[in-house]
Amino acid sequence: MKKLFYPIVATLLLLLSACGDIDEKNDREVQSQQSDEIEHEEEKEVKEEEEEKEEEKEKAIGTRSNPLPFGDAITVKRNIYDDSFNGYEALLELTLLETIRGEEAWAIIQSENQFNDPADDGFEHVLIKVKGFLKEAETDDDSLFFSSFDFKFVSDDGEVYDFKSAVIPDELQKELYNGGTGEGYIHGQVKKGDEFKVSYNSSEGSPVFFFVE
Repeated sequence: MKKLFYPIVATLLLLLSACGDIDEKNDREVQSQQSDEIEHEEEKEVKEEEEEKEEEKEKAIGTRSNPLPFGDAITVKRNIYDDSFNGYEALLELTLLETIRGEEAWAIIQSENQFNDPADDGFEHVLIKVKGFLKEAETDDDSLFFSSFDFKFVSDDGEVYDFKSAVIPDELQKELYNGGTGEGYIHGQVKKGDEFKVSYNSSEGSPVFFFVE
């Protein structure tokens, strides 16, 4: 009887041990390759969103990719030269005040001079009122010529529009000394409906870009 009892007990102990191993194995944390990939993609998307937000913060305002909002003022560096070509640094504060385009602009231009030409087919006239304030100049004795020729009209797809001559009212042609303010209109011809920008050539190398509406 004893000989039969011991093998039975041993068998039962082995079975219980095996069940314990199974339970331990079932408690182990299992992570599939697919879940790893999903988690990695989510982390990547969050990181990319954070980087994009950071780039937007760091992006300089007044560039072509981030133009100055219409009506806001921006200050740029300008150089003033005397008769001996000696240079003096100054700051020019710029603001776009008004945009007139299409038939309304053409009515004003045509009224100013009957010999002005209508816009080309598919194009429209644009008048933009600009204000400039010259400040912190290193000289009070020499002036800056603030002119419509300092501005360009740039299409939404990056084309600089050709200059189109027209006689317009109160064209921007101002001579400014330190502390002086001048206003006037600049003129351009752009494609109808184009979300164009205006650029200004400063002494800083890259031009400053403005939204016009």
